[in-house]
Amino acid sequence: MRVRGAGGGWVRGTRGARAARVRASVRDECIDAIRPFRRGEGATARDRSQILNLLERLEDSNACSSSEIREQLQGSWILLYQAPVKCEEDLSAYEKRAVTVEGPFLSAFKPLTKGLFKTLSNTQNILVDEQKIENIAEFRVASRWRGKLNIAGQVVLGEDKGEGSEETRKAYVTFSSFSLSLEGLEDFLTIPIDKVLTFLGKDIPKGYLLTTYMDEDLRVGRGDKGSIFVAKRMNKL
Repeated sequence: MRVRGAGGGWVRGTRGARAARVRASVRDECIDAIRPFRRGEGATARDRSQILNLLERLEDSNACSSSEIREQLQGSWILLYQAPVKCEEDLSAYEKRAVTVEGPFLSAFKPLTKGLFKTLSNTQNILVDEQKIENIAEFRVASRWRGKLNIAGQVVLGEDKGEGSEETRKAYVTFSSFSLSLEGLEDFLTIPIDKVLTFLGKDIPKGYLLTTYMDEDLRVGRGDKGSIFVAKRMNKL
């Protein structure tokens, strides 16, 4: 008599189905946990710690291979949540700005607007084939004027070192320019960051994104400045 699971097929199928149910349950828990905090705004240290624990469980359940991550990274993604992984006292001044929802550029405007500045959305367009990336932040000032900051640059996938290597799941980013638009004034200010910084003898902003979990429409990743983020796919580009 043939025993069920001989050869591993039935057993693997059962284990796979169980793992998929666990993964779906953890995914739902993560979405529920981050929902009250728009892109991480208002989350306390305790909230961030609890959410980090959930996201780490989701990362551990990732079933998307490194090759699939590389193939599916291209697209338009909207930020659902972002927070520092480190304790705030361990972050440098730049890291504190970099891991905020606004990022280092928009966060510089907040003191000037005396609390009137509000981020509306953060979108990331990744064009792997063209090696292009855009980080687009839409904002509003004084509940009246809407604007958009587009930080553009180059994205290059890390070297494919096989399934077990983090390098395979990294995307390296170099920012080259940013343009600021206000309602009725498209791209009224564009600054070539790379040229300005080269002229000043400063380093050009660089970093990487490490994808740690991906499914049909959700992506979890780590930034080199010490953040963890959750993004939802808007569409494939």
